[in-house]
Amino acid sequence: MDNLTDSDSPTIAALSKRVAELEARERQLQHDYEYLKQLYERAPLSYHSLDSRGFILDVNQAWLKTLGYTREEVVGKHISDFIHPDWLQHLKDNFHRFKANGEVFGVEYVMLRKDGSTLRISLDGNIGKDTEGNFQQTHCIFHDITERRRAEEALQQSEQEARAARNLLELILDTIPVRLFWKDLNANYLGCNRLFAQDAGYQNPEDLIGLNDYSIGWTEQAEMFRRDDFEVMTSRQPKLHYEETQTTPDGRLIWVSTSKVPIFDAQGNIMGVLGTYEDITQRKQQEEQLKAAHDDLERRVEQRTAELQETQKQYMHAEKLAAIGKLSASIAHEFNNPLQGVLAVLQGVKKRAILEPEDAQLLDAAIAESDRMKNLIRSLQDFNRPSLGKKVVMDVHKSLDAVLLLQRSDFKSRGISVTLDYAEQLPQIIAISDQIKQVFLNLLTNAADACQQSGGVITVSTWQENDKVAVAIKDTGVGIAPERMEMIFQPFYTTKAEVKGTGLGLSVSYGIVKNHQGEIRVDSHPGHGTTFTVLLPIKGVGGVGSKADAQDAPEK
Repeated sequence: MDNLTDSDSPTIAALSKRVAELEARERQLQHDYEYLKQLYERAPLSYHSLDSRGFILDVNQAWLKTLGYTREEVVGKHISDFIHPDWLQHLKDNFHRFKANGEVFGVEYVMLRKDGSTLRISLDGNIGKDTEGNFQQTHCIFHDITERRRAEEALQQSEQEARAARNLLELILDTIPVRLFWKDLNANYLGCNRLFAQDAGYQNPEDLIGLNDYSIGWTEQAEMFRRDDFEVMTSRQPKLHYEETQTTPDGRLIWVSTSKVPIFDAQGNIMGVLGTYEDITQRKQQEEQLKAAHDDLERRVEQRTAELQETQKQYMHAEKLAAIGKLSASIAHEFNNPLQGVLAVLQGVKKRAILEPEDAQLLDAAIAESDRMKNLIRSLQDFNRPSLGKKVVMDVHKSLDAVLLLQRSDFKSRGISVTLDYAEQLPQIIAISDQIKQVFLNLLTNAADACQQSGGVITVSTWQENDKVAVAIKDTGVGIAPERMEMIFQPFYTTKAEVKGTGLGLSVSYGIVKNHQGEIRVDSHPGHGTTFTVLLPIKGVGGVGSKADAQDAPEK
């Protein structure tokens, strides 16, 4: 200071004053700093400041106390170290928004305490900038909202549970397969399930509240329904499972099974009536159908019993016919030998004797009749001889002639005439001869039986149809009713009297033809006769008609 001159004294004085002011200002700032620090440390809200990267610069005591850390454990750490992992993305998104907007309010996080527990917070903050407006640090305060959130979540959970319980109850009421309703003391509706509402013609159960059975539209049954309601409420006793009718919105009358019980309050006073009913219309219909089916079953059992009795008679008759067939074959055999002797004598007389012309004619007639008897006996033996099941080359015309020869006497006695319309050149077939003859015999016999009036005509026609030989036997008889056409080939079905038929002829014929890969057609008009057409494969065609299946020898 010795070097200072007098001219420097004002300047020194000014500097000294300025220094004194700065020192006073410093003391004031220190005082204010200490005061603010005390407020900062004692503040009830938790505070922290972060740098631009999110690292913690400082925290107050409330922050440390709330989370349970020491300052040394916190300062310099990144804020994400104290955020629950599930909330880190939320922190990142809000930090970018924080930097962009300069402030945030009410942002929620879940923070981690030192003891591992969690803390739900609500955070407010703003950004601190330097004099040039550059991002410097963030200042944030938060308060604990854990209990508030728990209370809110508990309330929300309670509301959800109540709503779920209500929805479940409504679902149960709307799902159970019965109609449910409840009424007050005046028999006005307090509620119902959806099925009941729909039966009453409404979409929503709420639409029925306050209505009664008259206002719903059940005018015909309303008085009956109300009488039951008041009976239950007056007697305080349930009325269960009684059947009644109800009108649907579309006017149908349905059957329902109803139950009603009284509703009591906590003091035991009657509050109304609870009712349920179930649509039993289908059950009623099924009961009626079951009764009808039972009656029909009894009728069918009686009918079947009669059919079985008739079948038994037909079997017995068939056995009689079989026995007669065997007896006739035996008789034919016994007659054949004497007939051969008689025929030989007649032929010898014709060769050696000299007769008058008139006697010669009588002898020729006797020989012709003996030949006819011989052919009849042979045919009768063929028909009663068991089939060997071998296929042979067969001339259809010769087989028809043989069968017609057997039937000639019967036709003559009935006044039935036979017309033949044979094809000029008809291919031979390969078949089991006696079986095919049996078919022709059955059809001719049926044709004769159909001509109930004397003077009927049977027409036998043959032709070739593609790869088959066709044989048609047409009669001018009574014909077959349309409703019987489907049954004529069934075993034991017959329209003849017991002594005339067993019901087996067409069934057996159908089986024989099918086994030969053929078919039987029938065309009939009641009152105008019937035509049966048999089609059989010709010689050389595959199947039954193949040469490989046939014997080399022709039919004898």
